[in-house]
Amino acid sequence: MQPLHGIRVVEVGASVASAAATKTFADYGSDVVTVEPPAVGPLRRLPPFPDDRPHIDRGAYHLAFNTGKRSLALDLLTPSGREVLQRLLRTAQLAVFDGAPAEILRLRALVDDQEGPSTVAITPHGLTGPYAERRENDLSMLSWTTRVHRNAIEGREPLRYAPEAGHVQAAHTAAAAGFAVCWGLRHGGVRRDVDVSQVEAILGNVDTSFVPWVFTGTEWARTGGQSHAIYPTGNYRCRDGYLTISAHMEPWFSRLCAAIGHPEIPHDPRFQPGERPNHWEDFMEYFGPYLASRTKHEAFEELQDAGVMVAPLIEVSEILAEPQAVARGSFVSVEQPGVGAHALAGAPYRTGGLASDAWQARPSPRLGEHTGEPLDELGYERDEQVALFRAGVTR
Repeated sequence: MQPLHGIRVVEVGASVASAAATKTFADYGSDVVTVEPPAVGPLRRLPPFPDDRPHIDRGAYHLAFNTGKRSLALDLLTPSGREVLQRLLRTAQLAVFDGAPAEILRLRALVDDQEGPSTVAITPHGLTGPYAERRENDLSMLSWTTRVHRNAIEGREPLRYAPEAGHVQAAHTAAAAGFAVCWGLRHGGVRRDVDVSQVEAILGNVDTSFVPWVFTGTEWARTGGQSHAIYPTGNYRCRDGYLTISAHMEPWFSRLCAAIGHPEIPHDPRFQPGERPNHWEDFMEYFGPYLASRTKHEAFEELQDAGVMVAPLIEVSEILAEPQAVARGSFVSVEQPGVGAHALAGAPYRTGGLASDAWQARPSPRLGEHTGEPLDELGYERDEQVALFRAGVTR
């Protein structure tokens, strides 16, 4: 029995934020029912699509974040649809909502205070405050934190993060909140309503740029990939890619200089702490040839053996074959009907104990694939289900 077996989660939102937040519940054994509009929600429309063939059941984000869930296609704009949802919520321990605050509050009104589940609401700015009703995409949401501001070279425009990165980061906070309130409901019998602001989740839990500013009144410099004042720290080009290094302080600076065959550099007046910012080009006359003659993995092995903090900058195409990822099972292969086998990120953490506790990656559902199952479980007769289908309430 998996660790989250016996917990039913109802997800209403069908976007990256709610889908990513509930994915871990499904992968660890919860019965996650994702309630989707019959007319197709935004998550299934997000490209890319395998083989560049758009289809509601082939979107990459749907395939990545809806693993192991059941899909209930339900029109919540109809009274009959809301009645089905209300009955479903009474059987759940957790409901995860995302969308506009006004709509989330309407959904929460369907939850029975005595018999209903705890809820987690995910919005860009939270359910309260002057920005509560503002709509954001993943890029504009990150702009309200200091993440985008720092991701650039001074004097240049910021660089954007990977698509949907902000939503996924905030989803981890929402998932943690979901675990906490499920535990509280099971052990204390008290249901709770959680309000997750995606901006706050990123600003408080991921981005630490505000910490030095709060205590010193100064901001970290925007240095881009490397700094010419504080070096060697940042990303440096090797023969076949980049190496990430943090060796501007002792003893790492001396270790690096010795490893590249120039142990005299730390004693050179040009590279003393007060003078070093003026001599980056001089330092690269020593370091540049070393990097150019080695692959990033060769340089990584040599410098790490010398006790330098360093890592190869891994590209997406390389990560599946990385020895550490292979040994840990960081990625798994999932057989998706209509798509074939594809790789997905593996377990976000490992649980000890019984082998049956293991994390499992299962295929993502077709739209409305399981609509009849929850209706059966809720006691809807066959003629009632047919009537809902004919009225366009279900799919």
